[in-house]
Amino acid sequence: MLRTIAFALCLFCAPAYAANRPTRYLMIAPPRQGLAQAEAVYGKIATFLAHATGAPITFHYTSNWLTYMAEVHNNTAAIYFDGPALIGWRIAHWHDSAIVALSGKLNFVLVTKKGGRAIRQVKDLVGRAVCAFSPPNLGTLTLDSWFTNPERQPYIVVIHNFAEAARNIVGGGCMAALEPLAVFKHQQAQFPGRLQAAYKVPGLPNQAFSVSAKVPPSLRHKILVALLSPAGRAATKPLRDMFGHKRLVRVHNQAYLPYRKLLHVMVGF
Repeated sequence: MLRTIAFALCLFCAPAYAANRPTRYLMIAPPRQGLAQAEAVYGKIATFLAHATGAPITFHYTSNWLTYMAEVHNNTAAIYFDGPALIGWRIAHWHDSAIVALSGKLNFVLVTKKGGRAIRQVKDLVGRAVCAFSPPNLGTLTLDSWFTNPERQPYIVVIHNFAEAARNIVGGGCMAALEPLAVFKHQQAQFPGRLQAAYKVPGLPNQAFSVSAKVPPSLRHKILVALLSPAGRAATKPLRDMFGHKRLVRVHNQAYLPYRKLLHVMVGF
């Protein structure tokens, strides 16, 4: 069950951030890439922000989700780039501010086998095998939010990539998977006539840059202006290309705050 999947209690073991103003501002992002690619994407942005604002901003690489979630839980960074569940939780818990996001929404669809058992509503998944990543994957957190009764949940088959999910759905190993719409469209070409979207999830706010309350308002404004400037568009091009978005847009806390509740499945959140 999803509610039994959680990170270890070592989230509480990481030292809390010092109350004094930091001598440098750390920027972090989820561990989706190796060190070299992360430095090429996020390190480039941190270097740009340091030059644009005159502040000592550096990128700090986290190699795994356990470490990253400990950083989030203890608010050790000053600048984050991640998804709505984590941003919403930090806004509520640490009074962070969402400032700039990738354009558009995060759109997910519930993918099932075409011609297979009909899914008319999400409760039809209770007791069925559903392919999902380990949390805090946003799709998995969203899926978990649909099932508040711990005795009436899907059976989760943990996957490591969306190709694995598609093969399991076609082969009968899973009944469904919650996937980004763009991934589903790609899979339709790989498995013509064998997959369908049984349910479309209302769009979620996109991944965004957020800043900690420890960042002075004047510096927060400089970071915002820098990211949306022509030079900022150049510095963030590898990031936008990686996620397939053409531009960055201004965002506000109200759009992200409701999604703080998605982290309830995680230990310590």
